[in-house]
Amino acid sequence: MSRFVTWTLGAAMMVAAPIAAAEPAPTPAETKLVELLSQPESWFIEQLGGKRVVVDSQTLDPKIQYMLARDAAAPKPSGPPVDPGATPEGRAALREGADRSWTFRTRVTAPMAETLDREVKGRGGSIPVRVYKPARAAGPLPVLVYFHGGGWMTGSIAGSDRAVRLMANEAKAIVVSVQYRLAPENPYPAAWDDAEDAFAWAAANAASFGGDPAMMAVGGDSAGGNLAISVSGRRLAAGQTPPLYQLLYYPAVDMGRDYPSWTLFGKGYGLDVGYADYAVPRVFGTRDIAQPEISPIKAKSLRGMPATILSTAGFDILRDAGRAYATRLESEGVSVIYLNFASLNHSFLQASGVVADADRAATDTARIFGVAIRSRAARQTTD
Repeated sequence: MSRFVTWTLGAAMMVAAPIAAAEPAPTPAETKLVELLSQPESWFIEQLGGKRVVVDSQTLDPKIQYMLARDAAAPKPSGPPVDPGATPEGRAALREGADRSWTFRTRVTAPMAETLDREVKGRGGSIPVRVYKPARAAGPLPVLVYFHGGGWMTGSIAGSDRAVRLMANEAKAIVVSVQYRLAPENPYPAAWDDAEDAFAWAAANAASFGGDPAMMAVGGDSAGGNLAISVSGRRLAAGQTPPLYQLLYYPAVDMGRDYPSWTLFGKGYGLDVGYADYAVPRVFGTRDIAQPEISPIKAKSLRGMPATILSTAGFDILRDAGRAYATRLESEGVSVIYLNFASLNHSFLQASGVVADADRAATDTARIFGVAIRSRAARQTTD
């Protein structure tokens, strides 16, 4: 079964919960920002003078619109441009800043029954993973091996911790979050190798942490979505059992830019063309970025790929490529649920604590995944 849906979201319930002890304490500025974003949508609409951004028949969430306008109006540094990612210290600061921003904008969900930190032996060295086991879920459970976003240059287990906990709770599934190597220190194919090795470890050890080896899934957001697809593709090519399911959020599926969304949302909506121009050469160097592992939509065939839930954001340069990839999967016999969250922009998983539509998107997709993978496993058992 395939479903293509433009998802128009209503109000979502925000649930307060204590911050996990391992998280850093928010700074006064971070606390002030979260308090600002806790204002009702009506306040933001009032601040915007009722002028809403509508593009391609989609209306941008007022909180996102306000914050994008606020960021655009912020004073810019004077003097010659400085690349903060040019030094190890600069990259560390960028990564810490991204992690903190993701953490404090993502909703806190119910505590896990257990979290396990492990080191996986990969071909490029040790790969840290964290296993999340949700409470009040009867097992053996589906296992989702998950790769965070961040343009292959930022992101971590810590930064995606809250988002992954939400997935585990709402899907009633075990999630294995993977800390793959980052560029530019470790360019392609380092992260792709880590992703493949981490999935192989999870599949081999699923039963030891309460998972069902027959319900293995792979997932990721943005750059992590690309890694998830590569795991499925590599296993198929090697004649190995592929994941049963894929859960993809605004995945990077085509390094090409011949899509209307690149023009519509190329500047001012969060993930800009400028960032892509910066990241791509640092991740891929001089490699052919049209090769199928880097641009999976270019694969000669997608037959045999796992059933897929693919979500895009309405105001995102990656929207149209994601939709095209879902369409191609469906045309080649793969079961697809495609959801476009029309009011949101890129990285909405990391806004579930402050934007109601983002919370609903994160919650709904995880619940759909939990039902879908169990249903697919049951069908395979009876076939």
